[in-house]
Amino acid sequence: MMQQLTVLIVDDSSEDRQTYHRYLLQDKEYSYTIIEEESGHAALVLCQQFHPNAILLDFNLPDLDGLEFIAELKQQTPKMMPLIIMLTGYGNEDIAVQAMKYGVQDYLVKGRTTADLLRSTIHAAIKNSQLTQELQRTENRFQTSVENLMDCFGIYSAIRNQKGEIIDFQIDYVNAVACKCHGMTKEDQLGQSLCAIFPAYKESGLFNEYCQVLEIGKPLVKESQQFICADKPEQSHRTFDFRITKMEDSCVVSWRDVTEKKHAEEQLRQSQQFIESITEATPGMLYVYDLVAKRNIYINSQVKELLGYTPQQIQNMSIVDMGNLIHPDDIESISAMYPQFNLAQDGEILETELRMQHFNGEWRWFCCRYVVFARNANGSPYQFLGSAIDISESKLTEEALRQSEAKFRRIVESNVVGIYFGDFHGQIFEANDAFLKMFGYTHEELANGSIRWDMMTPSEYQTLDEQKIQELQTLGICTPFEKEYFCKDGTRVPIILGIALIEGREKDGYSACFVLDLTERKQAEEALRQSEELYRYLSDAIPQLVWIANTEGEYVHVNQQWLEYTGERIEEVRGFGWTRYVHPDDLQITMQALLGGMQTGEPYECEKRLRRYDGVYRWHLVRGVPIKNELGQVVKWFGTSTDIEDRKQLEVERVRLLDLEQAARLEAETANQIKDDFVAMVSHDLRSPLNAILGWASILRNRSVDTQTFHRALETIERNAHSQGKLLEDLLNISRILRGKLHLELRQVNLVSIILAAVETAYPTANANDIFLESIIDESIEPIMGDENRLLQVLGNLLSNAIKFTSSGGRVKVSLSQVYDQVEKLKYAQITVSDTGIGISPEYLPFVFERYYQGDSLTYTVDNRAHKQGGLGLGLAIARHLVELHGGTIQATSPGVGKGATFTIKLPV
Repeated sequence: MMQQLTVLIVDDSSEDRQTYHRYLLQDKEYSYTIIEEESGHAALVLCQQFHPNAILLDFNLPDLDGLEFIAELKQQTPKMMPLIIMLTGYGNEDIAVQAMKYGVQDYLVKGRTTADLLRSTIHAAIKNSQLTQELQRTENRFQTSVENLMDCFGIYSAIRNQKGEIIDFQIDYVNAVACKCHGMTKEDQLGQSLCAIFPAYKESGLFNEYCQVLEIGKPLVKESQQFICADKPEQSHRTFDFRITKMEDSCVVSWRDVTEKKHAEEQLRQSQQFIESITEATPGMLYVYDLVAKRNIYINSQVKELLGYTPQQIQNMSIVDMGNLIHPDDIESISAMYPQFNLAQDGEILETELRMQHFNGEWRWFCCRYVVFARNANGSPYQFLGSAIDISESKLTEEALRQSEAKFRRIVESNVVGIYFGDFHGQIFEANDAFLKMFGYTHEELANGSIRWDMMTPSEYQTLDEQKIQELQTLGICTPFEKEYFCKDGTRVPIILGIALIEGREKDGYSACFVLDLTERKQAEEALRQSEELYRYLSDAIPQLVWIANTEGEYVHVNQQWLEYTGERIEEVRGFGWTRYVHPDDLQITMQALLGGMQTGEPYECEKRLRRYDGVYRWHLVRGVPIKNELGQVVKWFGTSTDIEDRKQLEVERVRLLDLEQAARLEAETANQIKDDFVAMVSHDLRSPLNAILGWASILRNRSVDTQTFHRALETIERNAHSQGKLLEDLLNISRILRGKLHLELRQVNLVSIILAAVETAYPTANANDIFLESIIDESIEPIMGDENRLLQVLGNLLSNAIKFTSSGGRVKVSLSQVYDQVEKLKYAQITVSDTGIGISPEYLPFVFERYYQGDSLTYTVDNRAHKQGGLGLGLAIARHLVELHGGTIQATSPGVGKGATFTIKLPV
């Protein structure tokens, strides 16, 4: 819906008023109620009656000029004047400036004011008026909000010296609360230098922080700033919280006097410090339990650490909630204590141990003590002071010790390993059945002291035993080590021995000794050694490269053939060193095959190239097989690499021969297609002029014709005969080129005369097609050795093509210049034929000089008519051959279709 506006037109010209009236009624954005008046005083009366939104005011009125009208209107409506657009019969800058000062929104000149200009001027004036009113409302809201703040508020603009450095701030605004804080009226502060009337800003450092906010732009919150108030010398030191923000080159500052608040906080802090220091120093929970309210009315903060609850959460818990925190097995003991509470004397301590559940679900042990804290008037206790110390660690230690002793006893009695207790001097005090059985002794022999570990030790281990005793004395334990003990029958048993000193018995060396029989392991190791030795013999005997890898793919062994092939030592191959011999292009597929086998635990194979000692890469077929333990887990990988280079070469040769056969077949098919296309084109291009000749010859023979038709027939016959002759000549030239029989009749020729002759020959055709043909010729070019007729043939072909493919009104330019080849150090005569015609597509450009090639039956447009590419595609091919016979070059360039083409010939001078 369009906005309604009332417009008053004040102009003594009825014609102008009608014009403005009509202009406004054409407005599609606003709907106007238009009032008209020709005199100023009458218009002022209408303003009081109708309160127009806008006034179109003629400057020259019969009774008032425009400025006088505005002055009286301001007196009449001082608060909200309508927007005014001044109209004059002539442009006068002085009048325009005065009108703007009087509050006119815009200024238009009669005779130059169009409907669009008038409407746009009114639209802009309305928009500006709305923005001005909104700005005024915003300023009023800001003024009201700031003046009603409970905090002090001020705006200070920077005062800078010639170097741009801030030397002070000017007070632009302060609210009533700030005036009260400063002890000064607003009038005494506005426009003054901040630090001049308040030196404390620099003394306190606030001035520097104001400057920093302006330079950096980051707001600053300054709390508990000590400051001096000028109006309160008896209480000069006050505390304020400041917030400073940048606004253009000014600081917007709000601050609050928090002096009393800080004093109250300090007193409260000091009053609570004594109580908190006591309760917080207590290592456990300290709490007050009310028997009447049946809840804790106080508990210290240690409860958070010990039970995971805040003090407030504990105080809010009912007796049922608290009961849920106590272990079910301890509820009965707690219930039994309640009668004791009623009988307790002052100072009497009641004590118990119980378990309570932590917020995380963990049960913890506590030692709880209770004492009467408050009594009723009848002397019965109603509040108890309680403390609870966490004894979970000691409980756990006790339980762990009990379990440890039981576990150790089970280990000793399980007889899984031999265990004995002895000292540094060789005595054995206790031993389990496994130890006695291992070495053929009885409990009776143990009891009578006839078993000694020093007597069971072969002499060659004496030094090792002394070292281990020294290690025990230093560390309390020793690293397990291998040695041998004599059995009762004198045979030796290989063992691994671990020893630990018993805590508290370090001086006499009382130790626990753990003995493991290694007989079976030693036998297994010997069997494994023999097996590995057999493997090495076998792997070195086969021609393939053999390797063994661990479960991570690292080589741990390769056979002799591997080392001879690479020419490296085993140390260079171990780990992932083998990857250095894999061709870089094959490393990824090799690792993928390896990882695939490791993931599935199944055999894998791949083909890769391995570098020989001489740097030559040869193809190998790699097969890896997993070696599994009795649990079916892969423990190693066994693999071979077989040389397949000869097979690969045969495959490559087979592919190469296949490619050659396919290429030959394609080339033959292409040649046949080209031959067929060429025969078709020759047939068509020979038949077309022949048909024209036969047709006109038949007309001349069978009927009489007028002279004009007769001459036209002769011209057609002659033109088509020439066309057939040129076509045959092109075919003969191509034939001579293919047979190498095309020869030049070389002599000194003048390129200038050749080019002028070619231009003269082409001019009639160009002129007939309204094509501008120009030539730019450097006549200083020296004569060259060449065949004049052949060069004319080349230029004629290029000019004929350029004219044929250029629309009417186009340009064809021929130029001759001399150029110097910096690389070959030779001079060349350069002939350029360029046109503004249809151009050459990028796809066709590389083939323009090929025989029979016509860009897939290219269709082009000249003078808004589509044409099919004609001819046999021989002209440019012949031109290139003739230029090359002269020892020169020919090149074609084109920016693209529709952008013309340029052919450049270079002939040696």
